[in-house]
Amino acid sequence: MSFRDLPADWPRRPLTDLRLARDVLDLCVSDHDRRQGGLCLLSLRENLCLAQPFFVRGPVPRLERRSVLAGLLSACMPRHPGGGVVLGVAHIEPAVTDDDHDLHHGVIEACRGTGLRLLSSHLVSTAGVEDLPLVREVA
Repeated sequence: MSFRDLPADWPRRPLTDLRLARDVLDLCVSDHDRRQGGLCLLSLRENLCLAQPFFVRGPVPRLERRSVLAGLLSACMPRHPGGGVVLGVAHIEPAVTDDDHDLHHGVIEACRGTGLRLLSSHLVSTAGVEDLPLVREVA
């Protein structure tokens, strides 16, 4: 599936459905962004429906990840305490890298203590959107 297959009422559906989460990421991350690489964070309301997508273009330097991720989550939290996030790591290659794993774990750490839940993490590449083979949900 892809963003072309999104149901008409998708904005009112929670992104707990992985297929829907992948399709929404497919909509939010352009082909240009996939070629350039970056980080997409979908901010979710308390009902876990999409509130706002955020995108950071280019690779997030390892030394700046903690502050970048904390900044993104703090942008999500005041508007939607008790909500969640979906992570999309964008790059041209369809293979999961060590950096992808590191970003995923960085979001897990950043979510701790914020009241936000990480629902799922995905690789968003020019080949499509795939689930990262990691922990799917953090309570």
